[in-house]
Amino acid sequence: MPATINDIEFHVRSYRSALKSNLEITINSLTNPHNRLESILHPYGENPAVIDFSALVYSLLRLPSEIDHLNLVVMGQNPDVFSQHGFPHIDTWPQCPSPARRRTNFVNISSGIIASLIGSISDVDDIINNLIAYQVEWNKLHLIFVEKYKTIKEFRTAVKSGKIAQDLNATPEDWSNFTSALGQDFQKRFFTIYEKFHDLRIRLLAGSWIDYTKTVQRWWKNVASTVSHSTTKSPIHMSKSSIYFVSSNTHSLLNLFTGFPIKAKNILISKIKKDRPQLYELWQQIQAGNNSLPEPDFLFYVSKFYANDPILKKMHSDLQKQLDVITIPSSHILDINVQIFPLKNLVKSKYLSPQISIKDRRRIARSKALIFNIDYPLGFAAYHILNEVLENVYQLNGVYVLGKAAVLNSELGDVEVPKVVFDEHTQNTYMFNNCFNTFFPFSNNQGSILTNQKAVSVLGTFLENEALLKKYFDNNLTIIEMESGPYLSAISEATYDQQFPRNSIVDLHQAPFDVGIINYTSDTPYSKAKNLGTGSLQLNGAEPVYLGTLSILQRIINLEEQT
Repeated sequence: MPATINDIEFHVRSYRSALKSNLEITINSLTNPHNRLESILHPYGENPAVIDFSALVYSLLRLPSEIDHLNLVVMGQNPDVFSQHGFPHIDTWPQCPSPARRRTNFVNISSGIIASLIGSISDVDDIINNLIAYQVEWNKLHLIFVEKYKTIKEFRTAVKSGKIAQDLNATPEDWSNFTSALGQDFQKRFFTIYEKFHDLRIRLLAGSWIDYTKTVQRWWKNVASTVSHSTTKSPIHMSKSSIYFVSSNTHSLLNLFTGFPIKAKNILISKIKKDRPQLYELWQQIQAGNNSLPEPDFLFYVSKFYANDPILKKMHSDLQKQLDVITIPSSHILDINVQIFPLKNLVKSKYLSPQISIKDRRRIARSKALIFNIDYPLGFAAYHILNEVLENVYQLNGVYVLGKAAVLNSELGDVEVPKVVFDEHTQNTYMFNNCFNTFFPFSNNQGSILTNQKAVSVLGTFLENEALLKKYFDNNLTIIEMESGPYLSAISEATYDQQFPRNSIVDLHQAPFDVGIINYTSDTPYSKAKNLGTGSLQLNGAEPVYLGTLSILQRIINLEEQT
C-alpha cells in the first residue's frame, strides 16, 4: 500500500512523543515509521537488498564522521542544559563538525557520546531522520558485507581490488559520491562497517519553547557585545541601530560588498591555470563569449577554492577592515555566523561589483543603516532569530531571505520568487508583498526567473513523500524549503498585536518594513537523480546565488536613496 501524508504525521508524532521521556530511546524503535513514510530522500529504506546510496550520502554529509564509533547522541540547547542533566563540561570535549550541516557537536569517544547543540525543533527533526537513514543503510551494508565476505581477509581483498563496488551493484556515480562522503579515510571506514552493527540511542534533554528562546537570547548577547567592542571607526550599538536583515550565506554579500575576487582576479586566474585546468578552460570560454556565466560570478565561485591561501586571505581581510565589515563567528551556543556591513561604506569600496548601481553617492555616504547578514539557519530557528532581532534593534527597514529550495516546476540553478507561503509548522498560509516580484533588476543568463510562485516550508528534508508532493503540486505549491514560513511567522508578530496564529490565512501586505524572499533550485524531487544526496550545485549555483544577492543589495541601496 503506497505511503500517505498521514504516514509522515505518524512518524513525526512517534519520535517527538518518544523524546519527551527524557531518557534514552533507540534509533531502531523509530525506524519502521520512518521507512513506512517512503521519504523522497530515502525511497529504498525498507529494501534490505538495495543500498540507498543517495540517502546514505546525504546523511553522511550531515553527521560527523565520529558517529561511526559512538553509541549515544544527546541533544540540548547549551552546555548548561547538559550540566543540569549529568553531562558537565561538554564544551571541553573535542568538537566534531559535519561536512554539510552547521551544528556544534562535542564528542567523548571514550564514553561513546556525542553532544549536539540544537536551536529549534527543526534540529531535532533533522538529527533524528539523518541518524535513522544513516543507521539503516550502514546496517544493510554490514549485513551484506559479512554475508558476502566470510573473513576479513576476503573483505580486504575486495576493497583493495575495487570489486566491492561491483558486488554492491553501485553505479560509478553512486560509488564516487559514497567514497567522497566517507572522506579520505573511506577504506578505513569500510572496515568499521564490516565489523560493527550499529544500535544507536538518542536522548533529548530539554525541548520547551523557553529553552530555545534562551539559547537565541544568549546568541544575541554575544553578537551585541562583540559589535559594541569592535574596533570600527564609529562605535556601533545594535539597540540604537537601523538595520536591513539578510538571511543568506557568508560569502556572496561579502564578495559583492568588498569586491575581493575582482581585486584578486589576476591571482585567481593564474592559480586555476596552474592547478584547475577545467575551470581555466571555462574561463577561456567566458572570455571568448562562448559561455554565458557572468565573469564576476565565475570569480566569486573560484575564490572559494583559495580561501586559505595566505596572500589572498590577507588581501580579503585588509579589504574588510578598510570597509569596517564586522564578522562574528558562530559560538558554542548557536552555530550562526553574523556579518555587519555599514551601508555608508559602499561608496568607499573600490572593487564593488560592477553590476551594482549607486545613483546618489552622497545620500548613501550619509546613511547610518547597517546590513545585518546571518548564515542561513535551519528551519524554525529562523523564527527565533528574527524574533530576537526584532525585539532588540531600534528600527528594522527590511527582511530579505535568500536560500535554496527543492522545486517541482523548475531546473537546477533557476530562481523562484514566491508570493504565498504555506508553513507546515503553524499550518498558516502567509500572503505578502514580496518586493522581488516587482523588483528584480538582473537577468539569469543560464536559467529562468519564476516570479509570483507559491511555496511551502516543510518540517524537514526527509519528511516528504510522493503523496505530499502531489498534494502540493495539485495546489500549485511548487517551491519546497524550510525557512520562509518561520520568518513570516516572526514578521506577523511585528505586524499584528498578537503572537502568530495557527491554521489561518495571514495577510502580511501591511508589514511595517520591506520583505523579500528569493529561492534558487538545488533539488528537483520529481527527478530522483537530482538531489543533494547525489551531488552539490557547484557552478550551477553560482549565478542564481549572486543574482539573488545582487538584487537584495540593489534593493537596499534604492530604499536608502529614497529616504
